[in-house]
Amino acid sequence: MILHKSSAFTITALAGALLLSSCAQGGASNSEYKAKLDYPNNLITLPLDEYDYDDASRAVISEATARILQICYVAKGYSDAVPAFSGDQNSNIYGAWNVEYAKKYGYFNEEKAREGAQTAEKIPADIRQQCRKENANQLKEIEYENDNDSFAYRLRQEAYASAKSNPEWNKVRSEWWSCLESNGLTPRKGDHEWTSQETLNIDLSSKSEEEKTQEAIRLATVEAECNQKVGMAQRLGDIEASYQGPLIEKNQAQLNQLKEEKEKHVAKAREIIATSQ
Repeated sequence: MILHKSSAFTITALAGALLLSSCAQGGASNSEYKAKLDYPNNLITLPLDEYDYDDASRAVISEATARILQICYVAKGYSDAVPAFSGDQNSNIYGAWNVEYAKKYGYFNEEKAREGAQTAEKIPADIRQQCRKENANQLKEIEYENDNDSFAYRLRQEAYASAKSNPEWNKVRSEWWSCLESNGLTPRKGDHEWTSQETLNIDLSSKSEEEKTQEAIRLATVEAECNQKVGMAQRLGDIEASYQGPLIEKNQAQLNQLKEEKEKHVAKAREIIATSQ
């Protein structure tokens, strides 16, 4: 069907207006729901984390998985195999926010990540595959399916979309961008961009690995100090939490089932860790 130019414009404009109206309305919110910032453990906890596999539960399951595989590797003659897992709970969902952590590690604990990678490299791929196959039943008791397909993940996405449509969201981010600029950095302003351009450029430089690490620590510290100065992690976390709350209330029964399954897997993982040390 061929539309007259003015008709096409009218329809396009109407569709755009409806979309903007929908975005402006967002989902239901309840400001009683808040984000929790755990500085000692570098964790940001949102309401849905109670029901889903959050950073803390992932760390426990990751360690248990590594210990199961370690026992298998040693039995196959790789006696120097150590559990290859990262216990680093790195909640940077709103960029670097924990100044003390940033001063020590930058964006994440590179040393732990490097140790895990080096350990994995020592074990041939076919041995790793064999060990996973031989321990499939035990691994199934603790591992979770791809949570990008989970019900809780879809609720997270819905709440996040509503949070981004809240005018306060970009107001907070703008304050952070201004702070970065005043410190000589170039903020990246895409929806999912939470670092400066200078941070993105680190890996492109010809500096040594040690120099890159030190530069990452310097930049992460500046970004975290700006985050803390404007209260970005807490303010954005509270906005997102306010939209997660009503979704939890609306879907409480199904979320309780997910929570029960999660707790069962984490409890089994803790049991494996305790008995394999």
